[in-house]
Amino acid sequence: MGERAEEARHCTVHPLHRPRQRRLARRINNYSIYRALRRAIRDCRAEQPILMAPCGYGWFFDRFRQDRIEVVGIDIEPAAVEFARAAVTPPMRVLQGNILEMPFNDGEFDFVISNRFVLHFNAEFRAKAMKELARVTRRHLLVHYDSNSLRQILRRIRGAQEPERDVEHAPGWKKTKRKERKLLYTPEMMAAEGAPAGLRVKELYYVCYMLSDRVYCLYEKAPG
Repeated sequence: MGERAEEARHCTVHPLHRPRQRRLARRINNYSIYRALRRAIRDCRAEQPILMAPCGYGWFFDRFRQDRIEVVGIDIEPAAVEFARAAVTPPMRVLQGNILEMPFNDGEFDFVISNRFVLHFNAEFRAKAMKELARVTRRHLLVHYDSNSLRQILRRIRGAQEPERDVEHAPGWKKTKRKERKLLYTPEMMAAEGAPAGLRVKELYYVCYMLSDRVYCLYEKAPG
């Protein structure tokens, strides 16, 4: 009974304030990720607001607000939208919607971020998502990918394997996720991912080179 009560309590607590987020390793990881995002935004001298697609429960909304960076968010999950709207006060503008059919005009945002999302899906979904993200951005798109790291090298040496996702029994849009847990991108793969959408790689922002899997690819929209 006690475990169920604790689980129910965590469901009502904003994800930003749950115990897991207070762990030292998690705080260092989140700081490193946000530092990469902020550096890309500042390097591009991005006009505000920027778009986070999807925005999840309001990833880094508190840090963006502290740095006076205004954000518009969109997410397909109703619960995530509610959490995102409650992440900061006054709230950021957050819409519920599908990343493949966003309710925005062509080139409405100068800078768009897609965090922890596109890389998890199959090739067909990724191609559609990249084209829609490119459509709503005016200049720059920042996309999270996983790349090779010491952690992945050690996993291969140990022969460690992660089980495939059971996508066949997944609900709704989650059926379009890849079965494989990890897809490690090279710079050439990132370039190939963006090219059909009229995007070219401008710069790579590593969260912690070779120590973290995570890298952010900054795409620039091709003129015309």
